Amino acid sequence: MSQQAMTAFAQAALAVSDLVAAKFSSRRFGGSVPRLVKVHAPNVPSTGGGKQARESVVLMPETGDTTQAVTAAFIDIGLRALEVRTFAAIAGPYQQRFGRALDLPQEEYDSFLADLQGFLGGEGYVVKVVDVTEQAQKVEKAQRAENNATHETGGIPLGAVLAIAAIVSIGGLAAMLLLR
Repeated sequence: MSQQAMTAFAQAALAVSDLVAAKFSSRRFGGSVPRLVKVHAPNVPSTGGGKQARESVVLMPETGDTTQAVTAAFIDIGLRALEVRTFAAIAGPYQQRFGRALDLPQEEYDSFLADLQGFLGGEGYVVKVVDVTEQAQKVEKAQRAENNATHETGGIPLGAVLAIAAIVSIGGLAAMLLLR
């Protein structure tokens, strides 16, 4: 992909970030941890020609405490897609992580998601809503894959098997080179 195309993705990402930031700059969320809307660019040196140009829409505590941040949505610049998480999809993981209920008023969150969907939908973005059921299915699928990988290797995690194989291969190659 040309440098111009990659620059176009970067510029589009910046434009969307700026648009969302400007649109929701005055939006504040109540609760014991007051939050505001922030858009975070992908933490990668390159977006791979736009394939990794996925920005996070985060409800960040006003204090800047990232441990209390809640990711509400993702904006995929290359696909022109918005993926939003329902309240249940963020509240469950928050409860598991912190051992307490999410202190974000659901009405405020739902209103924000509706506004975000309307705003980016109006800009031509396709909207996908991620619900608890879908999120649970993804976790279950990942756990099954991990269990299958462990079972197929006799109880040893697949990553460990691959690491041992790599070490043995390198050792064998070194022995061959020394014997030459």
